[in-house]
Amino acid sequence: MATLPDPRDYIISIDNPLLIKAEDLQGGNPIKKNGKLIRYTGGFCIVFPYEVLGNKYAVRCWKAAISNAKERTKLIAESIETISLPYFVKFKYVDNGIVTPQGMQPIVLMDWVNAKTLKEYIKENLYDRNRLDVLSDNFLQMVKDLHENHIAHGDLQHGNILVKDDGNLVLVDYDSMYVPTLDGWKDEIKGLIGYQHPARWSNKTVTAKLDYFSEKVIYLSIKALKCKPDLW
Repeated sequence: MATLPDPRDYIISIDNPLLIKAEDLQGGNPIKKNGKLIRYTGGFCIVFPYEVLGNKYAVRCWKAAISNAKERTKLIAESIETISLPYFVKFKYVDNGIVTPQGMQPIVLMDWVNAKTLKEYIKENLYDRNRLDVLSDNFLQMVKDLHENHIAHGDLQHGNILVKDDGNLVLVDYDSMYVPTLDGWKDEIKGLIGYQHPARWSNKTVTAKLDYFSEKVIYLSIKALKCKPDLW
């Protein structure tokens, strides 16, 4: 398997317009703060906020390999569009996305969401029992909606759950997802360890039950913090 670029390679390439080949990103630029590129690094991807003519995207670049990434992303995108739940944003796979020292690399473009991470939101509202009640109710409703549609996110954790100002929830980072058309596919991205049942590490395939343990961890944590904020 070909070696993928490391974060440093992507940081150099994303800042050079001549190396950006994705049509949707033409004429735009990565967003910086104090002259430095903003980026978020996870286990499999590095993500750059990118602005094009007033539109803002999350540009996801793989630094670790996922098998059948293109087909997997296509099936997830089709399912999200068909089911049309409010917890997901539009995204797509771009085969010829960015040129790096290791050659042309694919990227995933996601619409940017102006919201706080679950962790940030809870910290800001730690002593507001009403807001935490609404948050736990909204989380429970989202879980029910996902279950009814036989969908699992696969990596529910504080960085992948965003909370808008109105309290509505949005999920990001779909690499680990299960949708019915992925039945039998490998479970390659196991999620953040503190949110996963130990048996997840020996799990072979993705299923609609991937989130069951992390859902309980998150829901009970919100309820516990409402009652006893010093647990923070």
